[in-house]
Amino acid sequence: MENRNITRTMPEFLQTHTALLARLMVFLLCLPAGLLQAQVQSRLSHQVTGLDQPVQLTIEIDGGEDLSPDLTPLEQDFEILSRSTQQSISVINGQMTSKRSLNLMLLPLRSGSLTIPAIQVGDQTTQPLSLQVERQPQQEAETTKQALIELSLDKDSAYLEEQILLTLKLYQAKGIRGESLDPPVPSLDDTQLSLIHEDRYSSRKDGVDYRVVERVYALFARQTGTLALDGVKFRGRSGGNRDPFSSFFSNGFPSHQQPGRIIRAESKPVSLEILPIPQGFTGERWLPAKNLQIVENGIDSEVALAGSPITRRVMIIADGVMSNHLPSIEQSMPSGLKLYPESPHLNDKPNRSGISSSLQQNLTLIATDPGTYTLPPIEIPWWNTETRRQEIARLPAKQISFMTNPSGMANQAQPSTAAQPSDQKLSAEKPINASPEPADDFPWMATLFGLAWLITVTAWWFSSRQKQPTKPVTMDQPTEERSSPTELESVLQKLADAYHARDEQAARDAWLHWALLNWPDNPPNNLSRLAGRCDTDLATAVNALERAIYSPNSEISWSDYEILKLIEAKDSSQSQDKADQNLLIPLNP
Repeated sequence: MENRNITRTMPEFLQTHTALLARLMVFLLCLPAGLLQAQVQSRLSHQVTGLDQPVQLTIEIDGGEDLSPDLTPLEQDFEILSRSTQQSISVINGQMTSKRSLNLMLLPLRSGSLTIPAIQVGDQTTQPLSLQVERQPQQEAETTKQALIELSLDKDSAYLEEQILLTLKLYQAKGIRGESLDPPVPSLDDTQLSLIHEDRYSSRKDGVDYRVVERVYALFARQTGTLALDGVKFRGRSGGNRDPFSSFFSNGFPSHQQPGRIIRAESKPVSLEILPIPQGFTGERWLPAKNLQIVENGIDSEVALAGSPITRRVMIIADGVMSNHLPSIEQSMPSGLKLYPESPHLNDKPNRSGISSSLQQNLTLIATDPGTYTLPPIEIPWWNTETRRQEIARLPAKQISFMTNPSGMANQAQPSTAAQPSDQKLSAEKPINASPEPADDFPWMATLFGLAWLITVTAWWFSSRQKQPTKPVTMDQPTEERSSPTELESVLQKLADAYHARDEQAARDAWLHWALLNWPDNPPNNLSRLAGRCDTDLATAVNALERAIYSPNSEISWSDYEILKLIEAKDSSQSQDKADQNLLIPLNP
């Protein structure tokens, strides 16, 4: 009886709970797919790859959740070349589902069996994946010839703030597309690094034709010690997808295509020692340079009128130093002579061999009392980085006699500029080499000089009226201050001597001094700009000298030019146009 009751009970149980079981199945089928399986998935485009070939890792997440995984675990064995995201939406049987995917292009950093670690995405993680990276010696040997980097310094040691030239040469074989080139990074803090020259050309090396990118950097270290620069890294690509529109319609490399090989190159590290300021340097301001000189122009006569301003133009020209490191002209004037310095004009010109700089400053002088004054010499101590010894750039002392101004405006004249007189600590001192104070006979001598001056001016006025045409004057022509014949002859003699002795630096200095005398308001501060202002024959000679300086192995015979004849021909051909040229300001001085 009991067994019979049990047998009856099972069918009755199933019959009674069939509806309940059906409802349970419907409920489970209606649950979101993410509750029945993992929401985050990952896959690789390849299971086996080469050391120089990237693979694509795809991470997918169901739904519209934000996809911001932590990719730090990948950086141990892979370099992430690129990343992109996709979102897809599909509708099946009236039900809409969405997926978001992250595509990563990974480049293996070593060979062997590598593991893509589990990646955390929100509160979910991906499954680890395996990747076999094989070495391909033949392809690696070919790859090393596809790109080369050379890094070199122009010296083994340098002083603080001395110019250091760093040259980087990147050799790329044909068919290599560059993707990245790291800039050099100095190891010492506060080291200034500036790109001053870049050139592109073709070259053949070890039987391979290369496209070369050459960059020259100028470094200025401000700390002593070892200045090291690690190897510069380059990454490029060869082969791969050449469809120009593929980047617009795909993310990374499509899984059905093999990406191009990654070409990598790295230079050898370089270093040098930065030395402290030598104890033998006696200047107040440390100034290392390859070349430095000081020239002047503007004071044409050694006699002037008291109360009338005269302008002295002083220029410092240097190689291997920035213009903001050149000192301003500071002088203490004798009592009775006021100095109004203008703000200096700075200029830097980078080129293949370094930085050429200049500082030009106008100094306005006004004598409040007549007499003979001695302008003190201008001296700039500097350290010659070529000879490694101290030198002094110097302008000698200069005497100027100021006569009594007959107009009686000696104490009322002011310079036309907005400059203010410099601080003078010697206000109580007497003029250096000043003429003796006038005796009792000074009044009648002054009257005599005044009458002579008036007679001279009157005679000149009548003479000019007789020679002058009667047509009206349309505009005032500016008067160009010219150098004295003695100074110009001296510069030309120095130029001729430099060419005779085949002294390149002396010839360069003489040319720049000659340029300052010819264009005092806006002188060219290097040979290239000077050549741009000269006629064809003279420009050819100047350019030949510049190429000889910057290309020591050049076969150009720069000293064979007859410079003095070329200058004489230039002066005679331009004599008719000089007035018009003085009205023009060069666009590229």
